Amino acid sequence: MLPFLKKRLTLIVSLLCMTLHLSGLSYAKETTNAPSTQQSPLSLSKSFLQSQERLAYSLGIQAYIYGYPLVMSAKTMEDMVKNRAPINQFYYADTLASPAYRDIVTPNSDTLYMSAWLDLSETPVRLTVPANPQNRYYTVQMLDAYTNTFRNVSNRSTKQQTGQYIIASPQWKGPTPAHIPVIYAPTNTVWLIGRVEVKGETDLPQAVSFEKQIAIAPVHPKLQTAHIPETLPPDVLSSLSFFQVMTKWIQGNPPPECDRVLLDQFTQAGIDVQKGFDPSDLGPAKLAGLQRALLDAPTIVQNGFPGYTTFRNGWGAFSPIGTYGNQFLARSFIAYSGIGANVPSEEAYYRALTDGGGKPLTGAKSYRLHFTKEQLPKTSAFWSINVYDNELFLAKTAADRASVRSNTGTLAYNPDGSLDLYLQQQPPKGKEGNWLPLPEGEFNLVLRVFAPEPSTLGKPHAWPAVMERKPVQ
Repeated sequence: MLPFLKKRLTLIVSLLCMTLHLSGLSYAKETTNAPSTQQSPLSLSKSFLQSQERLAYSLGIQAYIYGYPLVMSAKTMEDMVKNRAPINQFYYADTLASPAYRDIVTPNSDTLYMSAWLDLSETPVRLTVPANPQNRYYTVQMLDAYTNTFRNVSNRSTKQQTGQYIIASPQWKGPTPAHIPVIYAPTNTVWLIGRVEVKGETDLPQAVSFEKQIAIAPVHPKLQTAHIPETLPPDVLSSLSFFQVMTKWIQGNPPPECDRVLLDQFTQAGIDVQKGFDPSDLGPAKLAGLQRALLDAPTIVQNGFPGYTTFRNGWGAFSPIGTYGNQFLARSFIAYSGIGANVPSEEAYYRALTDGGGKPLTGAKSYRLHFTKEQLPKTSAFWSINVYDNELFLAKTAADRASVRSNTGTLAYNPDGSLDLYLQQQPPKGKEGNWLPLPEGEFNLVLRVFAPEPSTLGKPHAWPAVMERKPVQ
């Protein structure tokens, strides 16, 4: 009997296992075919979809303001690497900027520009600056991917001596040359902007020679690979590709940890700084909200100055500038109107859009600018005034010149030490050295003070108003 019972028990167990297995397959099939989550009826309501669109719009505006400097950095780098110099190499200008200069907005026409885009993700870069016995003003400004200035190496910081510096990524742990100070950049991407004083037309060759002694080279050239910046869509500032470029640059250049509170909110609109931005993952409501944000946000950036600008006598001073902390709208406005602006301790800026009566400046009129001796800018280097058109590039004038500056030896001061500048289209007879040529249409002015005296920093400046006058014939 035992063998027979054993066979029956074995058969029963086998049938039971088969039944359970088939039941499991059936349950699994039903589970697989069933939706994992049930969609709330509210998510299909008109009110809900409107709320999603408005949320995406609101977050899209904030993301645009935050990300604008990053996208402008990407655009500027693409342009310069393509047309100027490869990654980790300097481009040296051998002439002063003219109205044809389009590398950046609001350039000066007083210094030679040199520029380099660094990728520090693989190797640090060594910066070498020469001795400077003539005390020529120069600076090598260092900006992170967010357009914050984090260091200047200048004739003042070097005490006119030769110097070497290592610029490394924030996470660099490898070896660096001994006895050379290491500057740890906040981001892997760094923009170097060099400015070298030109004291007059005859000084240009000497200035170019000095400029080209400022050099960079990778510390570990064998680690460096060829980098070609991504080609950006022409409409990157007004299309959904803006958020793709923004998130990609954030991934390659992580922001300060304190920014995460804001960046985490953007995920609700599909702008995920961890995963990137993919518009195909979004529903119609969120896409519509972001599209609407892209229509309005550029204007908000372009008009982002009121809360940060103080006007006196028609001259506006902007703060913060050069480095911005959590003032993201200020950072974006400067990226729009004067990308690469330096910190006030190195270069102070003042812009005039109107005359003393509050009327827009125009080349159809003539003006005079009178500085008393006490009002003249106080600097250990020099100051200048440049004329710009409404697109924020150097204005085209019949004289083919758009600036006056204090270091050329051509300015004629009055017996009491005061100074009169003549702003008009035609040269004032006998006063050509004090002439600032004007374009035909509307224009604006920027007064720059290079290496301002430290005692003047942080104080309000009441520069003299630009006053309309009859032209000096």
